Amino acid sequence: MGASLMARLIIVCIGLTLLYAGLSRPACGADLPTARVAVADQSAGARAEALKAAITQILVRLTGRADIVTATPAVALVASPQPYLQQYYYEHGEEGGLELVARFDGQGLRRAVIQRGIPVWQVGRPPVLVWFAVDSEAGQKLVNSSIEPHFYEALNRAVAEFGIPVIFPRLDSQDRQRVSYSDVVDGFSRAVLAASSRYSTELVLALRITRSRSSDWQGRWVLYQNGSNTSWESGGVSIEQALTQGVPMLAASLRASYTLLPDLAASGRMRLRISGVDSLERFAVIEKLLASLPGVAALQLRRTGPDWVGIQLSLNVARSQVEQELAGHPRLEPAAPLQLAEPDGSAGDNPSSVQGGSTYRLLR
Repeated sequence: MGASLMARLIIVCIGLTLLYAGLSRPACGADLPTARVAVADQSAGARAEALKAAITQILVRLTGRADIVTATPAVALVASPQPYLQQYYYEHGEEGGLELVARFDGQGLRRAVIQRGIPVWQVGRPPVLVWFAVDSEAGQKLVNSSIEPHFYEALNRAVAEFGIPVIFPRLDSQDRQRVSYSDVVDGFSRAVLAASSRYSTELVLALRITRSRSSDWQGRWVLYQNGSNTSWESGGVSIEQALTQGVPMLAASLRASYTLLPDLAASGRMRLRISGVDSLERFAVIEKLLASLPGVAALQLRRTGPDWVGIQLSLNVARSQVEQELAGHPRLEPAAPLQLAEPDGSAGDNPSSVQGGSTYRLLR
C-alpha cells in the first residue's frame, strides 16, 4: 500500500467505529417488527387482544420458538405490548377481512428478550438453501419463485414466521444437470449437496410435499448441516398446513447452532492484525467480513501498514465463538505474527504482540 493510499485510508477510517450489533442490524424475517392480525372490529377489547397476538409474532421471529408465549420470562412482554408499540392501523387483508397492522420497536424488544435470558437468532447467520419438490395435480416439479410460485410463496410465509432466512436454487441448466426431482424425493444426498455447492451456504434442506390417497398433504424434510442430517415429517389438509406443521422442527434444528445470548454491553475485546490488505478495496472486504461475524458488535481501525491493518473488535459473545468463526472462514487463514517496532524501538500497538492478539491473512 503506497504512502498516499495509506494516508487516504487513515483519513477515511481512523477513529471510525461501526456498530454492527444485532441490536443495530435488521434480523432475518419479513419486516421483523411488523405484524398483522385479523380482528372482528376496531373496538378497544379487540385491539388489546390483537396487539398481544401481534407482539407474539415478533417474539417468535426473534427467537425461533413457537412456545415463546409460555416461556415465563416472556409472559410480561406479551401481557403488556404497549411500551414497544410504535404504530398501529387497520386495513383490509387479501381476503377482504379487517386486519390490525402493528409495528413494534424491534431493537427494544430484542434487548428485552436478551435481558430476560432468552437466546435470540444470530444476525448474519447463513440462509437455508431449499430444494423444494412438489407432487401435485400440476405434476412433479422442483419449485422456486418462477416455477409453481404459489408453493414457493407458501413456504416463504411459513419460514418468515420463525425468522428463518431461505434461498432457492435457480433451477437453470446447471442445476438440472446435477440434480433431479427424483434425487430430492428419494434422498440422494450426494447429488443434492453437490448441486448446492454453488450457492455458498452451509445449510441445505431437501423438502418433498406430496398428496396422499386421502387428499391430505404429506411433507418429508431433511436438513443437512455440519456433515450430518436431521429428518422429520409433517402433514395437513392443505399444503399451507403441512408446511406450517414442519417449519417449527426446522427452527428447532437450527436454534442450537444459530441462537445466542449476547452481552448487551459488548464488553469483550479482541485485537487482530490482518495482512493482505494493500488497497482501499481490500480494506472494504475485511471490514465487511469482520462486521458480519456473529458476536462482533463494533470494530475500530487501530493501525495500518504497507499491506496490513490492525483492528480492535468489540464482542457481545465469548471470544472463543468469534475465534471459531475466524478459523473457519474461507477468506482467512492464520498467519505468523510480526513484531512491529515503533520509532523508539518499542513493540507499540502491534495486535500480535499484546495479550490476546491474533494474526490472519486475507486471501484473494
